Amino acid sequence: MIDWHPNLDRFSGPKYKALADAIEVAITEGELSSGDRLPTHRSLADQLGVTIGTVTRGYAEAERRRLVTARVGSGTFILGKVWEKRDFSVPEPQESDLIDLSLSLPVPARREQILAKSLASIAEEWEHLSTLLDYHPETGIARHRESMARWMRYHGMEADPDKILITSGGQNANMLTLQGLLRPGDIIASEHLTYPGFINAARQWQLRHMGLAMDQHGLTPQALDQCCHQFKPRLLYLMPNLQNPTATLMPLGRRQEILDVAALHKLVILEDDVQFIPPENRLPSLYSLAPERVVYTSSFSKSLAGGLRVGFICSSDDLNQKIRIAMRNNCWSAPPLMSEVATEWIDSGEAWQLTAWQREEILHRQQILKETIGHLDIQSQPYSFHAWLKLPEPWRAETFVQQLESKNVKVLHSEVFAVGSSAAPQAVRICISSPSSRDRLRRGLETISDMLASDPNPILRPIVF
Repeated sequence: MIDWHPNLDRFSGPKYKALADAIEVAITEGELSSGDRLPTHRSLADQLGVTIGTVTRGYAEAERRRLVTARVGSGTFILGKVWEKRDFSVPEPQESDLIDLSLSLPVPARREQILAKSLASIAEEWEHLSTLLDYHPETGIARHRESMARWMRYHGMEADPDKILITSGGQNANMLTLQGLLRPGDIIASEHLTYPGFINAARQWQLRHMGLAMDQHGLTPQALDQCCHQFKPRLLYLMPNLQNPTATLMPLGRRQEILDVAALHKLVILEDDVQFIPPENRLPSLYSLAPERVVYTSSFSKSLAGGLRVGFICSSDDLNQKIRIAMRNNCWSAPPLMSEVATEWIDSGEAWQLTAWQREEILHRQQILKETIGHLDIQSQPYSFHAWLKLPEPWRAETFVQQLESKNVKVLHSEVFAVGSSAAPQAVRICISSPSSRDRLRRGLETISDMLASDPNPILRPIVF
């Protein structure tokens, strides 16, 4: 039995929840490790000056969060960091009948012809070819940054090319921001359900990641304010234009409330705007509203092609300088050839045509979503690549994902999106953009509808993400 002396005074709320919070923080900080046996209910109650019932409820809450396991006759043991059991990646392409609705990818299109045409055009520009082979400042080539600024202006945002840093995709942009602005052990916050790639990046940089309460409009200002008072986080991560996984659109009033709280606590916000959103559906970005406090990251992965691996960061001069150092220390600069391709697509007009086609295709796919499972508790947007399905009773997400995959349809379990030990709802994310045709999408969604009309089978193999 480990000699553990938690201090519950640093946590707010009921004592039993404070005990569960203390266990979670102790695991995150390495004070408690997988396999450690916690003190008995009576001994910990005596130590803390609370009732045995309070400790019992606290241990039960920790077990609900998947932090501990209770073994009859043996005691309560630490399970360890739940996120170590999660995997979020793009698998190798395989020939199969699987209808994969698990990944948010651009709608399949004839991008190969566009790329071939662009490469041929680039090859004719000898002056540009020579430039592409040189070393460049970590920010990227100036005319590429000017092209990114035009792209942002098309989407309703004004950006100074000198404040743009070109990256190797959106994930690289987020990781560079963490490395440039934070140090291992710093506390960061996000909504309690968020993008798994960011969860993994925060874990890789050994940050203490706290998931905060959400409502139908996204992160609640009250939860952020309480977190800032209690834990003093260094950075807040948000996706206000289209939240992943819940497909929530944060209203303008809520955005301003969040910015007001951030300003009060001098908190930096990392705004991830990688999702595909047509210009007419955009609200003012957090960066547009408070450029001195917000690091804005985006990429062409959803709007043009994931394989381009071209993204960008916009931030104030002070924040930009710190992130530029992280870029130099990582890879000096992003590969200019791919930025040249993206620039050529923008300058030639191909980018605008491709996004217009994709916008129209998503509208059709959203209609299929509505026709097949629109009667269920589902959240999406008319332009969204994904939807958030809350499962009806008595279904559980783990059971649903397993049984659905046995019928050759794949979706993502809510557990993948839960920050730390945040409770994952009985829900799944469904991506409608990646199937190769509308027909395959319809068949996948009809399979989901048919399955939810039946009773779940509780005897299943353990789930692997």
